[in-house]
Amino acid sequence: MPRVLLVAQETGGVGKSTVTRGLAEAVPDAPVLEIESVHRLTEFKAATAANEPGSVRYFEMRATREAIESSGGKAARSELDDVINALYEVAAPTLVDIGANTSASLLGVLKDEAPELRKAGIELGLVVVVAAEAGSLADAGKLLQAARDWTGARFVVANGVRGAIDLTILERVVGDAAVTHLRAFELEDETRGVLAAGQLRGIGRLDRASLVKQTSPAQAGRILRDLTAFRLAVMEAVKPAALWLVEEAPIPARASTPAGGSKRARNT
Repeated sequence: MPRVLLVAQETGGVGKSTVTRGLAEAVPDAPVLEIESVHRLTEFKAATAANEPGSVRYFEMRATREAIESSGGKAARSELDDVINALYEVAAPTLVDIGANTSASLLGVLKDEAPELRKAGIELGLVVVVAAEAGSLADAGKLLQAARDWTGARFVVANGVRGAIDLTILERVVGDAAVTHLRAFELEDETRGVLAAGQLRGIGRLDRASLVKQTSPAQAGRILRDLTAFRLAVMEAVKPAALWLVEEAPIPARASTPAGGSKRARNT
């Protein structure tokens, strides 16, 4: 029974793509479905077929926030048929990166579709990313509540990179979701430029000698240390969700386990 992990947030700019990238690093064979107005996960290979390990299938969302709000979400729902069909094709642990302005619409559709997906042997989980912005905390509470009855697990990543998060409000909105924290990082402009060029998966491939030529021995060492620490922090923040994704999900009640059969949990 494959598991699907939805990475969601209605508010933009909270670090959702960073969390998706961290999950993809933790589970490198997981296919990724990217639902966005702009293709952001460009460092991944493009999928040529369903369930292709470590690849991204991009689903363009063209509806604007204004169109979504004025139509009560219908403008976005009409674009989600291909995404829902792709979920029924899932045959391995899979990540879904849901763009801002689309999360609420997709979760609204999945509320009705989740029972059928479960009958098809597919279990859904949810990761909500929050930042210091009050809007992201409010949206997180709405998304977590909307998914409460049909997700197998719910996680919150509190991204402190963009500022301190009000922990009192955070505790109020997360409910029974598992919470992890990504601490703040002070990265120099040059370091941010290197990160933007290769993203998380590029950090492990950085060559010190090349960085020395571009900067200096001291700055090259600093860049490597800072980015290595950042990558480790992201991986720690996504670890509980990544472990849930690769665990073997329970077999539905209607299915039977062969005599002498056993279940094995996988670990990252």
